[in-house]
Amino acid sequence: MNMNIVKNGFLHLAFFIFCVPLISNAQIKIQIIKGTVRDKTTKSPLAFATVNVEKSEKQIGTVTDENGNFILKGVPVGRQSIRCTYLGYATFLSEEFILTSAKETVINIELQEEIQSLAAVEVVASQNTNAPVNESALVSTRSFSAEETERMPAGVNDLGRMAISYPGVTRGGDDTENDIIIRGNSSFGMLWRLEGIDIPNPNHFARPGTSGGGVTVFSAQLLSRSDFSTGGMSAEYGNALSGTFDVHFRKGNMEKREHRVKIGLLGLDFATEGPIKSQQASYLINYRYSTLGLLNKMGFHLIGERVSNDFQDLCFNLAYQSKDKKTFYTLFGMGGLSVENYTPVVDPLERNPGNANHWEDRIQGSNMGAAGFTLTRLINKSSFIKAVLSVNSSHIFRQYDTLSLKDERYRYNTQKYLEDRISTSVTYQKKLSDGTTWKSGIMFHQIFFDYNVETAPRRSLSDVTQQINNRKNTVFGNGSTQQGQIYTQISKRLTEKVTLQTGLHYLHFFLNNTSSIEPRAAISYKISQNQTLNLAFSRLGKMLPLASYFYSQKIGNEIVQPNKDLKLIQANHLILSYQTVSKSQIKFSLEGYLQTLGKVPVELNTESLYWMLNNQDQFPEFSVVSKGRGLNYGLDALVEKFFSNKIYFLVTASTFRSQYSPFNQQWYNSKFNTRFTSSLTFGKEFTFKNQSTLQGGFRVLYNGGFRYSPYDPVLSAKTGQYVPLEGKEWTSQVTPYFRIDSRIAYRFNKKGFFGNLSLDIQNVTNHRNISFVSYDAVANKLNFTRFGGGFIPVLSFQMDF
Repeated sequence: MNMNIVKNGFLHLAFFIFCVPLISNAQIKIQIIKGTVRDKTTKSPLAFATVNVEKSEKQIGTVTDENGNFILKGVPVGRQSIRCTYLGYATFLSEEFILTSAKETVINIELQEEIQSLAAVEVVASQNTNAPVNESALVSTRSFSAEETERMPAGVNDLGRMAISYPGVTRGGDDTENDIIIRGNSSFGMLWRLEGIDIPNPNHFARPGTSGGGVTVFSAQLLSRSDFSTGGMSAEYGNALSGTFDVHFRKGNMEKREHRVKIGLLGLDFATEGPIKSQQASYLINYRYSTLGLLNKMGFHLIGERVSNDFQDLCFNLAYQSKDKKTFYTLFGMGGLSVENYTPVVDPLERNPGNANHWEDRIQGSNMGAAGFTLTRLINKSSFIKAVLSVNSSHIFRQYDTLSLKDERYRYNTQKYLEDRISTSVTYQKKLSDGTTWKSGIMFHQIFFDYNVETAPRRSLSDVTQQINNRKNTVFGNGSTQQGQIYTQISKRLTEKVTLQTGLHYLHFFLNNTSSIEPRAAISYKISQNQTLNLAFSRLGKMLPLASYFYSQKIGNEIVQPNKDLKLIQANHLILSYQTVSKSQIKFSLEGYLQTLGKVPVELNTESLYWMLNNQDQFPEFSVVSKGRGLNYGLDALVEKFFSNKIYFLVTASTFRSQYSPFNQQWYNSKFNTRFTSSLTFGKEFTFKNQSTLQGGFRVLYNGGFRYSPYDPVLSAKTGQYVPLEGKEWTSQVTPYFRIDSRIAYRFNKKGFFGNLSLDIQNVTNHRNISFVSYDAVANKLNFTRFGGGFIPVLSFQMDF
């Protein structure tokens, strides 16, 4: 690591941050806030709603026109908040957002209708500014903004890295990955959804059988307010076990062209938006090219020593609305290319025979793409329909070589996972009466696949250059299949205080004709205006990674695929939650949960402790049966101050247990039974006379260490490979995980120009956490590897114009 570069960078940044604000500018810079106000349930525009700038020195307000549109002019740049009121609806209060001199801010407001008695005069506002976008999400769900992904210390606009600050959520295998473990569940259980349609893993450096990777493909420039759920999902969500990211793209400015350039150590971003046809159609595009190789040359290895990597991505959203404002079209898409190379130690004499990666040259990559078309039609004032058609593709590949003492190459592992989908969904929602809403939908995926895994096993783990010339295909399959989902749900406000929601989801997998019938139910009791008590039950089902059905083995002269009839994994969630939000915008929530898992693949062997969900990626390349069970239960607590009065904080603490039962029907700790997670996130802003702002913040993560099985030194030495100690499986834990991240940023406004210079540091103290445990056959011992995740500064400069 070149510390002189880091020190010089800090000195330049400090000079910029502390000297530039001294140059004052007496002229107050102003900007426009505009948007639309709609009914949250029916999406119909609300005319004559009142919209005001909250806490403004001078009163700035307006009312919406007949199409629900509003415009607020002359608003001073800086952090602002919007309040919207309409008779018979709960008052809307936005979280404080950043208004700049270079970009108009567009806020689309959806108001929730309230049932009130005739004596009621005013419906008091709820202060929960991160309430879910999806009104049917009653428990374990929060919304987030693009700005939140940015201000989270070391979040670097990555959804997974942001989410590890939330209760019940912890990081995956190591700090170089954005996989998330929710309430003791494998990251395999996550669902990704974009604009109402399920999409493949949207991460660079994705791995087979997981929902994460290295860096998100999503561009924060395109994100609209979206939802993140950690359980208890409503009936419209299927093919998930643990949680969901339900992501929405915003629309580009329909009246003004605006641009953004972002230059940083992670690469170069360019975004542009503007009208295609004034007030009717717009475009929004972001392209990013990353040059992570530059970081490696400076001594910072984001993935690990002797690792090079690169990626690029493109996201876009084209929007059109009819002249009568009742029909809306979008053409959206995202795509990413990524590749990484793990290189061996250059000098063969310095290669450790007991460490395989000293001898290996591994290339692995992942490419993904998703593009779709949406049509939303407001049928009348009480109903709407939305249809989505998309094309998705995912390609993950591996090419692993080992080198001899003469650097002769031998290919021992080749993997290809190619999956293409044509997907469609249709959703219909109707307001049946005051307080009663019905929603139904269908989703269908036509899946084309091509999988091939060819391996040549080593003869000895202690001599990685010895090979057996006995190649075999462990996974092989190509063709097509289908998956279908259908759901219906109804929400009924029984009284002013009680809301009941019931639903049913059906998932069917056509490859082996397995299905899952999934009832959902939730009830919400409003103790007071800002206090709620919720109880929810959800049954969920999920397909295995599609390639796992095509494990192949040769019996005699015949190739058989014994895993092709595996059943869908099932989960039951029961959640009880309490939430209150004070007038000072401090939120407190407490959630207790119980989860049971069934039909998890396990090995048909009473001596085997294999349970598929102990892995956060991969899938079984041997014969298994759907006989495994699991149990997760715990308590999540949160105290959060929404960004107001130049300060915010988020404190979370979770305690839980995660257990599993393999084929022998005994219960064991799961790998992810870390017992506790906790986080503290804090941020503060300082505003100067010239309307520039200095932002600082930090995040502390402290979680239990992951579990592993201690080894039997006698049997391991005898066999030359790792043998777990009988009776002590999954009883040991690595040391607790600890990390401090920080962020400092300086924002400034000029006429028609906005700048943001920021420095995010992951792992300020350079504390190395254990990422995995391996066995050294030569020394007959376990190695506790602290892989990657050291001090990583990410400096960037953003320009809007």
